[in-house]
Amino acid sequence: PQIVRESRSLDAAKNLGLILDHHLAQDRFHYVMRYVPGESLTLVTRRLHAVAAAGGLGVNEVKQALGYAADVLSTLAVYHAGGLWHKDVKPDNIIVDERTGVATLVDFGLLSSLNSAMTLTTHGTEYFRDPELVRLALRGVKVHEVDGTRFDLFAAGAVIYSLIEDSFPAHGVLSQVSKRCPEAVKWIIRRAMTDYDKRYATADLMLADVRAVLAASDPFALRPVDLP
Repeated sequence: PQIVRESRSLDAAKNLGLILDHHLAQDRFHYVMRYVPGESLTLVTRRLHAVAAAGGLGVNEVKQALGYAADVLSTLAVYHAGGLWHKDVKPDNIIVDERTGVATLVDFGLLSSLNSAMTLTTHGTEYFRDPELVRLALRGVKVHEVDGTRFDLFAAGAVIYSLIEDSFPAHGVLSQVSKRCPEAVKWIIRRAMTDYDKRYATADLMLADVRAVLAASDPFALRPVDLP
C-alpha cells in the first residue's frame, strides 16, 4: 500500500517537475530524479562552522546558511501548492549543488498527498519530525484531517536550528540555541517548531521572514518585531 501511495503522489511530483519519471509494475517500482552534484547540508554546515570564529557563525556565514534555508522553503512552497507533503525534511536530504550553491531537497521515499485518506504514520527522522505528528498517528488520525504542510515547516525550523548549532534539536522547540545567533533567527526557529496550531501557516510566510533577515545589512541588529 505504501508503494501504491507513493506512486500516486509521484504523479503529482512529476507534473510539478520535481521528478523526471516513475513507474509501477507488478514486480518493481522506481522513480527518477535529477542528479545534484554536491554534498549534504550536514557536511556543508560542518564546514561553515569550521571556518567561523569561535562561538558561532558570523554575518556572512549566517546569510549563507539562511540562503540554503530559503531554497528549501521555496521548494516546500511548490510541494504544498501541488498538494504534496515531503515528510522527511532534514539536512541529510538536502544537497547543496557544487556548481550553483543552491540547496535542493531530495528523497521522495515518504512523499504523500495532503488529501490522502490513509492514517498518519510515524515515518520520518527523529529530531526533525514533529512530536505532535507521532501523537496524532497513535490516535489514528487520517492525513487529510490535519495540515501536513505544518509538519514540513516544523522540520524546516529544525534544519535552521541545525545550521546555527551544527547539531540537532534534541528537545524539540525547547532546544536552546547556545551559539551566536541573531534574535530574529531564534524567533523564526521557535515559531516554526512551536505548537502545531501556532506555527507558520505556510512556507511562504516563513520564507518571508527568512528573506527579511537575508536582506538586513546586519542580521544581528534585526529584531523579531522587525520581521514581516
